[in-house]
Amino acid sequence: MERFGSPSRRIVMRLSVTVQLIDDLTGLTVKGSNARVWIEGQKPPIVKPDGRYIFVNVPPGEYTVNAEGGIYALTAAECKIREGKADNITLRLLPNKNYPVPEDIIRIEGRALPGVPVRFWLADRGTAYKLLSDAAKGSTVIGIYHNAGINIEGRLLKVISPDDKSEYIRITGAGDGERSEYLLGGSLGSDFPKIGTIIVPVSECVPGSDGSFMMLLKGITGGEMICEYQKGKKTVQKKIDISGSGNITIDLTK
Repeated sequence: MERFGSPSRRIVMRLSVTVQLIDDLTGLTVKGSNARVWIEGQKPPIVKPDGRYIFVNVPPGEYTVNAEGGIYALTAAECKIREGKADNITLRLLPNKNYPVPEDIIRIEGRALPGVPVRFWLADRGTAYKLLSDAAKGSTVIGIYHNAGINIEGRLLKVISPDDKSEYIRITGAGDGERSEYLLGGSLGSDFPKIGTIIVPVSECVPGSDGSFMMLLKGITGGEMICEYQKGKKTVQKKIDISGSGNITIDLTK
């Protein structure tokens, strides 16, 4: 907590949450005027030279942190602001159609239901992460084993149990580094056992008002991806072959 001004006119600034933005493809910090961060109904954040966005004096409760920029699509994540404790969360910004597309990228463009997320993940479960310990319902921390050097902060993940019970979680920041624990944007809705549970990295985009969307995928050489989207009132999954081309067009409205 910081105080500014004369003793008779003190301004109290209570740190509520710190947001760090990174480019989803490069993993680099997004700084300056390249993006805007906001929480509906709250004052704009203080922007630090190192790229951190600091929100102060936000009442405790559950909020949505939003971010977008000139070459980045709108990204949002849930966060819980608590009295006396300020979390540091990471948001991964996804490219929009103005993004300078690098080489060796799979580009998926298409149409879907406007404003409803379209999600992609690899069908090959051999690439999935593992739980380091049993994950209990209601937990806001999770232990994940993955290859060294992979940054999963800000990532959307799908947790799948041995009996195919699943739910989405979003990593908002690092917890205990020695135990490979990560903070969640919300709490787990179910119990997940260490043995047999897998954790799949998910790429997500939100179609615009006209239903068009674009997704850029890096580090994927081919195979099949599962695409999950909304069709009418139903949630639908379909497999997409990405082994034949770096540019794929799909229509999810049919």
